[in-house]
Amino acid sequence: MQDADLSGLEYWNSTRKNSNRGSRITKEDTQKVDQWLQLPSRFDHFDVRTLGTTYKYALLALYDITKELKAQEAVKPGTAYEYLVKRYKTISVNKVNFSKALTNTRDYGKYFSRTSEGLYYLSPEAETLVAGWLSQNNEQNH
Repeated sequence: MQDADLSGLEYWNSTRKNSNRGSRITKEDTQKVDQWLQLPSRFDHFDVRTLGTTYKYALLALYDITKELKAQEAVKPGTAYEYLVKRYKTISVNKVNFSKALTNTRDYGKYFSRTSEGLYYLSPEAETLVAGWLSQNNEQNH
């Protein structure tokens, strides 16, 4: 039946991917993470345990990947998490809470932005915040 007065969303023509499926880590993602781990980061001499909260760990991971290593413009939450726990073994944050921090727009929306593909990157405000951690760390070590 056709009704010219009714309009709806043609969901079958949607360009947006299923974000749940997109956040799964593939073999290629794991290979990327392993390559990134070989690159030096200014955070290698930073005591990440001082950050203490999950959203700050998420900020660190995204900054390290997108700004410090310049590996990608934006990343999947799972890929960022895997990079974080492999590079900084002293932290205790679980994957669920890490993803929740990224998707919590009410509390942390000013820090994290999302592409239409479901990849995350930092806002300019977040980049400034994390860069401040680095400069504080440099002052303490000199």
